[in-house]
Order: sequence, then C-alpha cells, then structure tokens
Amino acid sequence: MVLPVLRRASAPITILRLWEAITVIRAQKQIPSQTRIINFMARKHHTALAEVESQLRFGVKDGLISLKKSTGCKGAKAGLEQESFRIPDDDVERDTHDWYCFQCHDGGEVLECSTCFRVFHPSCLRETENLEQMVLFSCSICKNSKSPIKQTMLNKLLGFVTMRLKEKAHDLHKVCNKEEDAWRFKMLIFMPVDLNTMEQKARQNVYQTLEAFRGDARVLQHNVIIFFGAYSAMASLAQQMISDCNYDLNEIETCKDCYNMSNTKPPNWFCQPCFPAHDIVYAKQKGFPFWPAKVLRLVDNSYDVRFFGGFHQRAMVDACNVKPLNTPPSELLVKQSAGFKKAMNELQTFQKKQKLHTSDSEDTGDLAASCEEEQKLAPLRLSVDVNRVEDVALAEVPTPKRIKRRPQKFEPDEEEPSSSHAIARASKRGRKKKAPPEGAVEDDHQAPAKKHKKTKKVWLPEESSNMVSSSVETAYPGHDPSGSNVSTPVFKKNRQAHNSIEGAAISCCDARCRELEERLEAEFSALQSKALGEQKEQLLKEKKEERVEQEASLEVLKREIESLREAHDNEMKAMQKKARRGTFRCQEKAVVQQLRE
Repeated sequence: MVLPVLRRASAPITILRLWEAITVIRAQKQIPSQTRIINFMARKHHTALAEVESQLRFGVKDGLISLKKSTGCKGAKAGLEQESFRIPDDDVERDTHDWYCFQCHDGGEVLECSTCFRVFHPSCLRETENLEQMVLFSCSICKNSKSPIKQTMLNKLLGFVTMRLKEKAHDLHKVCNKEEDAWRFKMLIFMPVDLNTMEQKARQNVYQTLEAFRGDARVLQHNVIIFFGAYSAMASLAQQMISDCNYDLNEIETCKDCYNMSNTKPPNWFCQPCFPAHDIVYAKQKGFPFWPAKVLRLVDNSYDVRFFGGFHQRAMVDACNVKPLNTPPSELLVKQSAGFKKAMNELQTFQKKQKLHTSDSEDTGDLAASCEEEQKLAPLRLSVDVNRVEDVALAEVPTPKRIKRRPQKFEPDEEEPSSSHAIARASKRGRKKKAPPEGAVEDDHQAPAKKHKKTKKVWLPEESSNMVSSSVETAYPGHDPSGSNVSTPVFKKNRQAHNSIEGAAISCCDARCRELEERLEAEFSALQSKALGEQKEQLLKEKKEERVEQEASLEVLKREIESLREAHDNEMKAMQKKARRGTFRCQEKAVVQQLRE
C-alpha cells in the first residue's frame, strides 16, 4: 500500500508574501513580530488573520522562516524580548523528490513517484486504480517510457519544437533573471528548468520519449506557478507554452516525416513520401471546389487533411465532402485553373516519389536473398563492362592532329587560276611549281597532294561586304564564316565602319540615358519640393488652428477669472458692511452703559 508523505505544508505564494513583509519591516528598523506581519499582510494583500498565523507556523516548520527572540530598542516595548521572524541564511536541503504537487502546485501530503522526482496529492490523481493495492506509485510520464521514433531523429524534431516555443515565449528562456531573487528561487524550486535547458538537452540527444519532453515543459510551468503565482502574467504565458508544446508533439505523433519536412523544407518538401504512407483523396471545403489532399488522421467522422498546391493549408473535412482519388473529373466539377493544375502536378510528383519509395522498400526486402548471386556475378560483369568501356573509348576518341595554316593573300580582281597559270606565275616570282604528272587530268576541285589543305580565295563584292556578321568579327577577327581566312582591306573597312556605327550608337544611348536621368532628377526634386511645401502648409494650418483654440480657451479663462473677482469683491464688501454694523452696535452699547452709569 502506498502512503502519502508530508513534504511541505506551507503555500509557496504565501511564503513569498511573508518574506516580503519581513524585509519591509526590517528595512523600517523594526522587529518583524507577528502583529506587524499580520497588519502588513492585511493592508497590502488582504490576507485573513487565521491564514497568516497558520502559514507562519507552517513556514517555521518547513524551515522557510526562522523564529528568533530579539530585544526592542525603542518605543513602549524597549528592553523587552519579543518573538521575531527572520529569513533563514542556510540553504534548504534537497533530497530525492519535489516539495509541491505537480497538479495543483501546493503543499500537503503527497505521493512520491518511484522512478522520478514528481509528487502528487491523492485527490489530484485522475487514475482509476486503487492506491491501496499499489506497492509502488509511478506517474503517467514515467509509464509512457517507450517511443517508436529513433533517439537522434526524436531530438532533432524536439529541437524544432524548442525553437518554436522560444520564438513565442521570450520571458521563459530563463525563469529567474534577477540576482536578487536567486535565493528565493533556490528555496522554492526543486528542479530548475527553462527553455534554454530544454534546447540544450535536445542538442545533446538526452530525450528518449516525447513524454519526457512534455514532462520538462510541465516542470517549467510548475516552477513558474510556484514562483510567480497561479494568476500572474507569467503563469498565463506558461499555459500558452504548454498548449503550443502539446500541439507540436501531437503533430510529431501524427506524422514525424511531415513535421520534419515542414521545418527543414527541402525542394518539393510536400511531395516527399512518408512512412507510413498517407492516403490521397479529393476533399472539399465550404465555398471551395474539390482539391487533392493528404489524409493525416481520422477524427470521429471527419478527416484531418492537408491540401496540395498553394500554401498547403490544413483543415478538418467531413466524410461527406471527401471522395477517393479514382473519382472521374466529371463528378468533381472542378475548373481547370492555374492553382488546380499546380496542385495536380504536385500530386503527380508525389505519386512518382511514392512509387520509387515503395520499390526501394521492396528491393531491400530481397537484398539478403540476392547478395550471394551478386557476389558470384560481380567479377564477370566487371570484366565485360571494362572491356566494353575500353572498346567504346578507343572507337569514340580520335587522335588529335595539329594543323598549321599559312595566311593567304586576298586578291579580289583575279579568278582562281588553273595549274598551268600557277606554274607560270611561280616561275615569274622566282619559285618553281611542280607540274602535274603525265596522264593526270587537271581538276580545280581535286584535293591537293600537300599535307595542308590550300584555302580557297573568296571574292567579296561590295554588296555582300556590308552583310558580314558582327559576331564573326568579334569572335574570329579576320576569319570568314565559310572557313577560309579573310584578311582583306574591304573587311577591315567594314569592321571599322561597324565599330564606328556601334560607338555612335553607344554614345547616343549614353546621351539619351543622361537626359532621362536629368529629367527624372528634376521631376523628383520638383515633387519633393512640392510635397515639402504641402507639408509646411499643413503644419502652418494646424498651428494656426491650435493658436485659435488656445486664444478661445484663454478668453474663457479670463471671463471666469473676472466673474470670480467680481464675486470676491462683492463678498468683501458685504463682510465690511457687517463689520461696520458690528462696530457701531458695540459703540452704541458702550455709550448706553456709560449713560446708565
């Protein structure tokens, strides 16, 4: 049978207020007696007398407040010994378990978990088990100690969760930021946890289950409620953090691959296959047509889907608005818009990748059976492949030949001579040209017997000389597109003309650009000056209106002052009249008395 244990009887929020009362009373150089503390608590926190007395007694019993006897130095109780409450100087001893319940965050008799440091009130437990039959008590976090996700992958996903939580809750990066409150934090908080420590544990691959991470988030909320109170702004922030954490952890439980891809976002991240695979359907929301979507989970009679295309929105769709993927397009009545086409293309890429993923998984199942055959056939395949590669390499790669060409002079007025004319011209110039052998037929188109092919002389008339491409001039200066070397005066003239025309065009464009820039600058300066003038006019109008309002208010004040002065003068005159009448009456009485005497 599991028996509850009394860890601490005092309430943490009341202890914090009592510490505040003791420090304030001592700062006033007074003894923090019970009556002064009761008066302070009633004046500032509206705490009842019985509660203050009981919490003081529990605080002394828990070691959070020390009781001493001190002698008074002033007042009616000077020289008398009084009981004074002080803050203890020694640190609190820590053992194996926390001091406050993790459900209601208050003290009292609690049940200690046999595997972790958490404690619970018997009345705060939601379990249906009979505590009398239990030998050892274990909390719900320790019971869910198994996780289907690998530890490295789990901690990677939890790192994304901590990043999202830190973006939303900046004040929970560190719970106790002030050095003045460090001693209070140590005396009340058993296990200090914040978002920074959770992120560090995720980086070090400490978490083994999702429940362990959820347990740390609840410890953070537990510490915040103990230190700041259940109705503080920090407590509401911690509650929002818990809801965000539960949402992200539920997303990981639904599909870890989808959560990973949505945070890493590789190219085509929504088309990546998941394990286990999602069902694909056509889903329809109110006011929208049927759209391809992934089914993430089934909740009662509705589908939790995420749509293809666009921003990949997520929605809960009723079962009546869901149709299978093999539904003909005539039943869907969908307009072939750009968004629908994009969604269908994304669906096709997803199906292709899904098929590749399933084929790879099937191949891995047969990998062990075919391993021996692959090892036997590997040398044969390697030898055949190598021979084929060598044959292909020898057949496809030719041996390079270096060809030297001599530049030929261009003579436009002469036709290409025959072999006899060439011999005569060579003899005139002092060079000998070999005559063709006997029986050989002269042919202008016959290839020469030399190693280097003779380049053909080209005739460029005046009309065609102007049509030479500028790309040929820039890429191959002095070279004709047909393959022959062209280094002619006509070509040079055309190139010079082209260069001059190009330079003139460039200079014209530059001048035009300068004119446009100057015009734009002038227009911009004019608009700017106009806007400044309008702003000045508007400011002057506003100032004039303010001055008019001020003058009107001053006039009203002057009238009020004048009316007050008139009333004051009238009152003074009335008082003076009364005083005169009083003096006359006194004088008359004095005269009457004298006459009587």
